[in-house]
Amino acid sequence: MALYEWKDEYSVGVTRFDNHHKKLFDIVNRLHEMMKEGKGADVIEKVLRELVDYTRYHLTEEEKTMERIGYSDITNHKRAHKIFTDQLNEAMVEVDKGRAIFVVIKLSSTIIDWLINHIFVIDKKYLSEMTAGGVQ
Repeated sequence: MALYEWKDEYSVGVTRFDNHHKKLFDIVNRLHEMMKEGKGADVIEKVLRELVDYTRYHLTEEEKTMERIGYSDITNHKRAHKIFTDQLNEAMVEVDKGRAIFVVIKLSSTIIDWLINHIFVIDKKYLSEMTAGGVQ
């Protein structure tokens, strides 16, 4: 059983971004399972880097789509992404210092908490404009 279950209420109404969010949940759950199984730092670090890279990819894709449709609140949305990306960058500095296990403990719950909050507070605001812009 996954530690963090995807719920339909997390949907932002844009299939592509819902799929991105689901993949992020899946990666975090894999990290959690690896920790429970006592996997080595080298294995965990690889998946942690996948999580960070995929998070960056998702945020970039979301911003590109918002720019394409002329989303009215793009400045605030990008600001929220920047703050979170800065946190990811700080975490990866710790990984590069050999502290992958510590980082995964901290980052896995942080990413899910941030993602759920971001979905409910920030992402759900864009649905009407995404739909009007032809994004589904």
